[in-house]
Amino acid sequence: MTSIGEKDTLTIEFKDSTFTVFEYNDRDLPWRIATFDNKDFLVFDNRIMAIKQNNIDNYVGLLISEKDYDIRLEKRKPKWDKELIFGTWVEEKYFNTDPINILPPPPPPNTEENDFEFPPYYVITKDTIYSNFYYKKSKSKIDISNLGEFISLNLNSKFDDKETNWRIKSLNDSIMILDRTITYPHDNSYHSERERDLKLIKKR
Repeated sequence: MTSIGEKDTLTIEFKDSTFTVFEYNDRDLPWRIATFDNKDFLVFDNRIMAIKQNNIDNYVGLLISEKDYDIRLEKRKPKWDKELIFGTWVEEKYFNTDPINILPPPPPPNTEENDFEFPPYYVITKDTIYSNFYYKKSKSKIDISNLGEFISLNLNSKFDDKETNWRIKSLNDSIMILDRTITYPHDNSYHSERERDLKLIKKR
């Protein structure tokens, strides 16, 4: 969905009765089509947009609010096969590092030194992501967008950090480039930041 005047674009995935905005990690919100006087209105997330279909893959509309916005809805086509996401992935900075040069941190309580693994890695399946970061092992359910460009997750991958959103910018059978949203404790609250252009390499 693109705001024509503001040049802002959001990726919205519509299902039968719910939609997801992956940029904001808003998931499974309700939507419906209302009709009045032979005109269609898209009602979603307490917003109303008058819409008109131009062709099978394109709608134009007016988002009605305190300030009205001209909107264009365009159906996107996949850039890659979503199944390329599945597998074991290692961050580039760890990939060619010799473990002999890594000084393991002290093991946390209830772990043994031989529980240490290097390099850290992710394993991604159809509905779950697994993380192994030194001694820490964790997993999270995931939601992969139909186009394979976004992954919503809730993964405590390392220390107190929580990964909540991946935006995949390029993908092939050996390399994934992504932006990653990290949430972490800060001054008695939580702070989020975006790590950009992270490079993962598929482990064979």
